[in-house]
Amino acid sequence: MPDGKVTAYRRWQVTAFDRPATAESAAGPAVEAAAHAGEQPATDRTTTAAEVPPAALPAEPAAVQPTAEEIERVLAAAQAAGYAAGHAEGHGVAQATAARLATVLDNLTQAIAGIEQHIADQLLTLAIEIANQVMRQSLRLQPELILPLVREAVTALHPHHGQPQLFLHPDDAVLVRERLGEQLAHGNWRIIDDATLTAGGCRVELGASEVDATVETRWRRVIEAIGVSPEWLKAQP
Repeated sequence: MPDGKVTAYRRWQVTAFDRPATAESAAGPAVEAAAHAGEQPATDRTTTAAEVPPAALPAEPAAVQPTAEEIERVLAAAQAAGYAAGHAEGHGVAQATAARLATVLDNLTQAIAGIEQHIADQLLTLAIEIANQVMRQSLRLQPELILPLVREAVTALHPHHGQPQLFLHPDDAVLVRERLGEQLAHGNWRIIDDATLTAGGCRVELGASEVDATVETRWRRVIEAIGVSPEWLKAQP
C-alpha cells in the first residue's frame, strides 16, 4: 500500500461456513452506504412554491355577487340621472327654440307694420291725387265755381283808398266780367288777366295786402288740414 493513501478498512474475519451469507452480504452495502453518506457535505434544500401541494396555498376570496336590491337601486339611480340630464337638455332646446320663434315673430310684426304703413301712405297719396283730379275736373266742367270764390276774396279786403286788383285766368276773367263786372266796378276793382294762374283760382291785391286764392294754395291748405305736408306728398312715388 503506498504512503498517504490509507483508506477505511474493515477487519476481515473468517466467517463460519455454517452461517447464511445473506446477512453479511446485506450488511456490507448498508455499512458502505453509511460511510459514503458521512463523507458527502450536507446541503440545505429550500422548498419552492411549485413544490408546495395545492392544498397548502391560501385560497383566493370568492367574488361577491350584487343582490337583486342593489341591482335595482343602481338601475333606478341610472334612470333618474338619465331622466334629469334629458330633461335639462330638452328644457335648454325648448328655450332656444322659443327665443328663435320670438325673434321671428318680432321681425314679422315689424315687417307687417312696415307694410301696413307703406300701404297706408300709398292709399293716402292715391286719395289726395284723386281728390285733386276731381277738383280740377270740376273746375273745368263748372267754370262758374269761380264766382263764389271771387266774392269771398274781394270781401276779405275792404278798399278805403287805392284801387284793388283782381287777377284771374283769362278764361275766368271773361266769365267774371259777364257775371260780376258791374258789381266790381262799383267797388273800383280792376280785373287783370294772368295766364300764369290756374283756371279756377284768383289772387287779390290792395297795396301791401294780398289774398291768395289760387288753386295750388287752396289745395295745400286742404292737405295740411288732414296732416299731410306738401314735401311729403312730393316725395311719394
